[in-house]
Amino acid sequence: MRLIPIENDVQPYAWGMPGGVSRALGWPDTTDTQAELWLGAHPSSPSRPVSPEAFTALDTWETQSGTTLPYLLKVLTASKPLSLQAHPNPAQAAAGFAREEAAGIDRAAFNRNYKDPYAKPELIVALDDGFQALCGFRPIDQTAERLTRLAAVAEAPEPILAFRDLLVTRGLREAVAFTLSGHENVAALVAALVSADVADPTIAPVISVVQLAFPNDNGLPFALLLNHVTLQAGESLWLPAGNVHAYLQGSGMELMGPSDNVLRGGLTPKHVDTVELMNTLVFEESVDPRLAPIDLAAGVRAYRPSTVASGEGVPFELWEVTADAQITVPSAAIFVVTDGDFTITLDGSDHLLARGTTHFLSDAADVAVTGSGRLWVATAR
Repeated sequence: MRLIPIENDVQPYAWGMPGGVSRALGWPDTTDTQAELWLGAHPSSPSRPVSPEAFTALDTWETQSGTTLPYLLKVLTASKPLSLQAHPNPAQAAAGFAREEAAGIDRAAFNRNYKDPYAKPELIVALDDGFQALCGFRPIDQTAERLTRLAAVAEAPEPILAFRDLLVTRGLREAVAFTLSGHENVAALVAALVSADVADPTIAPVISVVQLAFPNDNGLPFALLLNHVTLQAGESLWLPAGNVHAYLQGSGMELMGPSDNVLRGGLTPKHVDTVELMNTLVFEESVDPRLAPIDLAAGVRAYRPSTVASGEGVPFELWEVTADAQITVPSAAIFVVTDGDFTITLDGSDHLLARGTTHFLSDAADVAVTGSGRLWVATAR
């Protein structure tokens, strides 16, 4: 049993926050665009031991140990919206990956949807107040009421009223299909929505957020169909397979299946596969997509997808430790400290986990934790 310091390169995606990951982890300041720090064994960016070990990266550890990490942990910092997106369920991921492999599509190709054969359910916990996201379809009656109000102040109300009527009479699937159609009426709808936002930006604040990052994008009416959620530090969202979402801005700890499969629907210069996305989406209304944590012990709480119906069978969870505690870690795990310093005692030996450090625990273990701040533990169930 071993506790191993690990590291990885920060992903500099365009939507990232200047110096965001460094601020989240207390690293030296930088102006570099920082979007995600991946902590796990995904072959696109596996974590590495800081010092020489018997393995060069966590994907080789998986091969050598015969153990698969059923999760990928990320520190995410966004300064502008990510793409509207959804992730496949296990059957869809396996079939899609096999289909694209058989077709000979390079895994780095622009039009590649499935980078691996795995599902990507995910949860995210806000590290700071004000994390904004779009998550799940807003109840139709609420969206219809908002569209009515937007039409009342728009320069040309007709496209907005037509979209409202399509939503109410034909439902979410037809409304989404229209936004993805590329029809000239979509551009007219976008222009009408933007004019309504100029007249009254309080009706649907997400319009301004989207318009600033992606001017006149056809994904704007799609975004209006979704719940616009603002999280305070420690609040969480659960995003099962088929859930449509987009993070808008903020910093969070994100835990997901060990996958990089994304089907996009707008707000992106990347590939949009309309047919595959429509086959992936779950067209269900949701009122509140938050995932409530459960207390495991004093100073320890768990964000556990299996506490909700759509998370049944999900094999991972994320713990937040904020004070002295005794924890039983049931599998290989990844530790990240975002605030404070902790000492963990493992098999009679003490290990300092300072702010900004990341560690890999190779086996299940009983661990004594002392310290205060925020220590995150990604583990299998």
